[in-house]
Amino acid sequence: MKHMSLIATTISCMGGFLFGYDIGVISGVLAMPTFPVFFGMVGDDEYIARVKGDVVALLQAGCCAGALLINFFADRFGRKLAIIVSSVIFIIGGILQAVAQNLATMLAGRFVAGFGVGCCSMLVPMYIAEIAPRKLRGRLGTLWQFLIVLGIMMSYWVDYGCVRHIPEGNKQWRTALGIQIIPGGLLLIGMFFLPESLRWLALRDRYDDVLRTLVFLRDQPEDDPEIVQEIEEIRAAVTLELESKSSRWTEIFIPNNLRRLFIGIWLQIFQQWTGTNAVNYYAPDIFRSIGLTQENTDILATGVYGIVKVVFVFVAFFMIDTRLGRRRTLMLGAVFMMVAFFVLAGMILGIERDNSAAPEGELQHVGAKGYVAMVMIYLFAVGYEFSWGPVVWVVCSEIFPTRIRAVCLSLTTAFNWAMNATIAKVTPIMMQNITYGTYFFFGCCAILMGTFTYVLVPETRGRSLEEMEEVFSGSIFAFKDTYVWRPPKKNKDAIAEEGGSADKE
Repeated sequence: MKHMSLIATTISCMGGFLFGYDIGVISGVLAMPTFPVFFGMVGDDEYIARVKGDVVALLQAGCCAGALLINFFADRFGRKLAIIVSSVIFIIGGILQAVAQNLATMLAGRFVAGFGVGCCSMLVPMYIAEIAPRKLRGRLGTLWQFLIVLGIMMSYWVDYGCVRHIPEGNKQWRTALGIQIIPGGLLLIGMFFLPESLRWLALRDRYDDVLRTLVFLRDQPEDDPEIVQEIEEIRAAVTLELESKSSRWTEIFIPNNLRRLFIGIWLQIFQQWTGTNAVNYYAPDIFRSIGLTQENTDILATGVYGIVKVVFVFVAFFMIDTRLGRRRTLMLGAVFMMVAFFVLAGMILGIERDNSAAPEGELQHVGAKGYVAMVMIYLFAVGYEFSWGPVVWVVCSEIFPTRIRAVCLSLTTAFNWAMNATIAKVTPIMMQNITYGTYFFFGCCAILMGTFTYVLVPETRGRSLEEMEEVFSGSIFAFKDTYVWRPPKKNKDAIAEEGGSADKE
């Protein structure tokens, strides 16, 4: 079937939609009038902030556990079956959240759903990398981030719709939480019709299945030169890995692989310390802090934030496989986010000083500083969604050898979720205690991650998964790597000759 690689990627990326929806929906649910009352989230501000952090962070704790443990299942039974099992786990967690009658059940549902999301967050980028053609691997990998932000955006507007159109009561938040079961079911059903990963089949010496699946995915005949070349590359890489006498865990500590793991872990850590999920989880609170205090306007502004995210991750879809590449895209995104957070922090500091000088009890409306702050939040979304949002997942999915890819992706993804849980827990406390300093902190993180990328992250665009050994065999310092700054010429002479031949014909 034509475009089967794209279809398979899109269906599997429903795991990203689950990821995004479950991340985003909780911000609006926490702001709904009956949710905190129903679960006893009343009392002093510090207690409320702590319980909010628990409700949000339990999802990430489950995600961390799922990302760590699913690789053992995926290596033995295959990527496809592992994604199916993950979707079932997620659906169970979604049901628990929607029907919860007490805080303990809600927290259990968050953890179980998180376990399923964490499994998908490790499995789907790996599955995409192992079925996608090299020239489209980055672009198809970006679909993962696109579905994440689409899920986030949809969750924001579902929250807004529930608040606006469902009478005040528990049905508002139960509906918002229950809707997540639908994409979970779509992923479960869709995966039954998709093929197994090419590299996993090759590791099991099932080359007839590899050829059949490759022909199906690429929509080309068996004797097509590109099919033959890709089969040979896969066979050569897998044969080399199988000849290794070391265990998978020993192989990780080979210097070349340890370097890749170090880079992957730090990219995932930095992705969280961009502050993206601080905004995703607590956007209504942030918009209220800049003066959006009228009824539901905080949730409405959050919905607009979701739209901005979707638009610019769509832009990334066309940027990631261009000459800009992975490395420079990450550095450019870090600059965007640094500027956005520093200006946002300055505006919120100014708003706080204006409010402290105002007569007690006087209602403060959104002024010039508030509008600038709002623009900076949207500018941050722009910077993140074309860079650190999609590119980190793509790089981590493509740099590891097939034999240890599942283990390494489990470790890198687990660090992502561990940091995600930390962000979820500490952000309301930071916003309560250091207010504008929260954004200065994230701006400094952007400087640090941009520097890390410049010094240590090599360019991987345009290389097959089997060629990554060459990429990571050069200097540790990426800025010294000539491939980063002078990509190999794409046979301009040959292209000119082809053009000349065509003219002659």
